Amino acid sequence: MRAQGLSPSVDSGAAPADLATGEAVAVLAPVAPRRRGAAGVRIPAVLYPVFLAVLDGWVMAVAVAALRTEPGGVLPGAAAVAVVACNTSGGLYRTRRNPSLLADAPRLLARTMVVGALAVMLQPGPLHGAAAAWLWVTVAAGTASLVVRVFVNAAIRTYRRRSRPRPALVVGTGGTAGNIVGILRERAEFGLAAVGLVAGGDAAGRPAATPVLGETSDLPALVEEHGVHTLIVVAEDVGPGHLDTVLRISFGLPCETLLVQPPSDVVPVAATRREYLAGLPCARVDWRLREPAARYAKRLLDLVAGSLILFLLLPVLALCAAAVRAEGGPGVLFRQRRIGLGGEEFVLLKFRTLKPADEQESDTRWTVKDDERMGRVGRFLRATSLDELPQLWNVVRGDMSLVGPRPERPHFVEQFSRTCPGYMLRHRVPVGMTGWAQIHGFRGDTSIELRARLDNHYIDHWSFAGDLKILLLTVRAMLCRDTG
Repeated sequence: MRAQGLSPSVDSGAAPADLATGEAVAVLAPVAPRRRGAAGVRIPAVLYPVFLAVLDGWVMAVAVAALRTEPGGVLPGAAAVAVVACNTSGGLYRTRRNPSLLADAPRLLARTMVVGALAVMLQPGPLHGAAAAWLWVTVAAGTASLVVRVFVNAAIRTYRRRSRPRPALVVGTGGTAGNIVGILRERAEFGLAAVGLVAGGDAAGRPAATPVLGETSDLPALVEEHGVHTLIVVAEDVGPGHLDTVLRISFGLPCETLLVQPPSDVVPVAATRREYLAGLPCARVDWRLREPAARYAKRLLDLVAGSLILFLLLPVLALCAAAVRAEGGPGVLFRQRRIGLGGEEFVLLKFRTLKPADEQESDTRWTVKDDERMGRVGRFLRATSLDELPQLWNVVRGDMSLVGPRPERPHFVEQFSRTCPGYMLRHRVPVGMTGWAQIHGFRGDTSIELRARLDNHYIDHWSFAGDLKILLLTVRAMLCRDTG
């Protein structure tokens, strides 16, 4: 058995031109820095979080500075940085369709109280009336922040009413979708105008007056054509089998995505992701790997860790190459076409474990365990996954990542994309040497549908810590020959 953390015995991939499905077209664009619609980036949207952060930090620094009776202790600047960091983690600087002071006040005051308490406790020398000092910081900083938010929120609403609304696209053709179109038309303070509807699969619902512009597979073209700034997905008006696909397609779209939750959805949404449209609960769909900081962090890990591992394993690579050469003659590396991020083709490197009859066999034959043409060295390399080590060079080059969906050959990608729902959505992120599916045993001759499901789960819920966990589980699998 191959170590479950590395590639399955069959890995493949497909060129975009070979794929005819709408789903494939929707997701085969490499992940790029987020763009905005035709309206461009408006200055208030940029200044809003910056202004609030500067203000919160300044009032906290002033309040703490008033407590200092002697040099040293907690600098006002440190308190300012702390309160801004806390507010940022709580989503208090996000621009929203309907900013609410009542919704922000409890979280804002709670963070101000915590930072104020720490500032009071860490003041140098004796401090008389600590409770009064803490109350002063909380009241002064908290009140100033809340008062300014009143005026800022009012200014945002006024600006949206008087400015040209940004284009929005509503996914769904039922009653709720029609109501949302009407709400956006009547409530100018949301700053959105629906350009049309998109049919959301087979969900039942009454037709809305707004024109239906296309199907879910047309989303990328429609977003580009109309310069869409916000995609509003109405869950109850989208077919059950289409909702996941629609949301995952939004990963590659240059617009924000709001999911209008169905009445039956009782799963609580974190406050940092909560939105409201005229009282209708929405969830902001935030794809972490779509953000530049997350992509750069992942790439930095690949470059640093990949280079270090490659350097440390040079003696092992040399021994493997010598063994392959001794058993099978020249040509120790095996090169094969695979598909990576956005459907781009690249050449994957492996140690040769057997010689295929011809290039067609290499591209289209599903690898069979214990192939009679495989010698002792080849079997050992596959059993220990040492044949995969040359892929570290693919990682350093940027063709692959240490963690991600395993790349597949063009022939099999074309085949799986037609039979396995969600398969092409795996190409939203860089392919990897190991992945969430592999560490759970889905490799080789296992369910392609389950592999795709686990790969998409990894993308949907990516985190930097999650990548580190997968790498550690891969090492454990290789050392312990864990097949579970």
